[in-house]
Amino acid sequence: MNTWGVRLSPFARNTVLLCSLIVIASGVAWMVLSWLVDVQDYTDPLHTLRHRMLVLHGITAYVLVWMAGRLSSLHQQGNWRAHRNRRNGLLLTTVLALLAASGLCLYYPPHEDWRETISQLHQGLGIALALLLPLHLLAARALRRISSRPDNAR
Repeated sequence: MNTWGVRLSPFARNTVLLCSLIVIASGVAWMVLSWLVDVQDYTDPLHTLRHRMLVLHGITAYVLVWMAGRLSSLHQQGNWRAHRNRRNGLLLTTVLALLAASGLCLYYPPHEDWRETISQLHQGLGIALALLLPLHLLAARALRRISSRPDNAR
């Protein structure tokens, strides 16, 4: 741990980013395919592709949830104590938790009538994640740049 808090190794950071990219890309692909395909027409090859995107999305989402749990103890707690990027990190963590909960509700809906509403919420949160992750990385980079300047040494 340094004065900035716990910084991810390049391998860990790239793994999280790759998994996040796959989750986001497969979710976007599923949304686009949902607009293009008739869900009742099982002979359409796009129907199969749409299902495969959903499976890829679900598997990588589980991996991403596991990684978020690892980040909680390794990365988030150290940076929380260092008072760095708290607001953005908390927002990102909240969106990830809500995505996991809404994804679980899509798999096991509390009531079938709620499925469409939960799906819309999940899609909106996914778009928010796609926007928040780059902002989190840019904010962290800016904070590291500012704190590494000699005139800001403590």
